[in-house]
Amino acid sequence: MSRGLVVVAQPGCKRLLGLLSALTKGHHPAPQMVSWDEALESPQRLCTLGHSGDFLRVESPGADSHIWHQIARRGGLSGTFSDGQWRPGRAWFLGLSEVLAAWERQTQHLIWTHPAAHILTMTDKLACAQTLQEAQIPTPEIQLAATNPDAFREQLQRTGRHAVFVKPRWGSSGAGVLAFRKSGAREQITTTAQLADGVLWNEKRLHVYRDSASISVLLQTILSDGAVVQRWIPKAATSGGPFDVRVLMIAGQLAQRVARVGNGAITNLHIDAKRMSAEEALDSVGPHVADRVYSVCQQVADSFPGQLVLGIDVMVDAAGRPFVIECNAWGDYLPKLLHHGQDSYDSQVHAMFGTAA
Repeated sequence: MSRGLVVVAQPGCKRLLGLLSALTKGHHPAPQMVSWDEALESPQRLCTLGHSGDFLRVESPGADSHIWHQIARRGGLSGTFSDGQWRPGRAWFLGLSEVLAAWERQTQHLIWTHPAAHILTMTDKLACAQTLQEAQIPTPEIQLAATNPDAFREQLQRTGRHAVFVKPRWGSSGAGVLAFRKSGAREQITTTAQLADGVLWNEKRLHVYRDSASISVLLQTILSDGAVVQRWIPKAATSGGPFDVRVLMIAGQLAQRVARVGNGAITNLHIDAKRMSAEEALDSVGPHVADRVYSVCQQVADSFPGQLVLGIDVMVDAAGRPFVIECNAWGDYLPKLLHHGQDSYDSQVHAMFGTAA
């Protein structure tokens, strides 16, 4: 008897539509569905779905503001954030931890395609980096950041760093990331956050701040919620600019991958970085660079056993040495990116169910 699939997702979200399309193309039965809303309100509902040994896929809540606030309030959030406004992640992470633990208690008969422990590790940048370091996987040096601008500056002085990334500890997107440089008394921050009347708004383009007042507000906002300081290693560049690579490992195997070529230090696709063949970009740095990158990605996949799909962000320096920047439990939304003629959802469905009769 073939396994079934239970999915927790918001109806109509782009990730769910990709999964449903792949199931249809592969002539597989539709999954049993439960919305994030329903699963949050009634975790016991999950106990009634599926049969022993069926798969459970907990899809990303994505950018759904209503769901984000529901999760964050469970972690202690009392306010409300407008659409497009940068949202602090500590309360959301605490709420997500509580939610996933409750769902685990109700789903012991199901096999999680994205194990709860892995989701939480990958959405805590410090815990993720520590996991990589323990596995001897190259990753930029990282440490917990101070919680205010003055203490942060003292921290950099002690470590002798003049260029670092300040990243919100909680979450996996590029929102709120600050590329900080200091030269003498001059400071500069490059970020996707637009500062307006003391409030941070997410945008699809880079902003550069050099005035001390804006820099202090940016630092205070990000640091106060919990952040990490990551060593800034200059990325190798191809003809279009500096790049890193998003690599998907599906069922432990190398799958879709793409180079993200940017105009500056931050190269996420959501800020309109240009796509480029990963092999073309890596080969432009030197021979065997792609092999080294994919070997490291295999090590990462081995560090998260049981994870169906893993998004890995890897950069190489000018010498072609790979460094894993981040891992993403929900990093599979790469529309129209094919591997052996399959998109990421086709590949996942095939890994779960094989070829339908």
